[in-house]
Amino acid sequence: MANLTQTAGNGGVAGTCSDTEIVTQVAAITGSVAADDLSSTETTAVRSSVAKSQHGYGSAVANSNVYSVTQGLRYAYAGVEADAARQAITRTT
Repeated sequence: MANLTQTAGNGGVAGTCSDTEIVTQVAAITGSVAADDLSSTETTAVRSSVAKSQHGYGSAVANSNVYSVTQGLRYAYAGVEADAARQAITRTT
């Protein structure tokens, strides 16, 4: 399932929540980037590390388990994918 941005003004936004809710959003993320089983039921934008996205393309870069979670990430358009790289996290309901 995709993590699509929602309409906000003239653009789109992903994962808008309060400071308290961000803790719940982060806690809902399970698995790991390195094991290719990162999963979440929440809507904050998840961005996997460059080391993960570059692994396997003839480089000696090892898998990384680094990712960031962004609350209220703004985009120019609504309805676009909020996660980068999209295939790095599975969205479940």
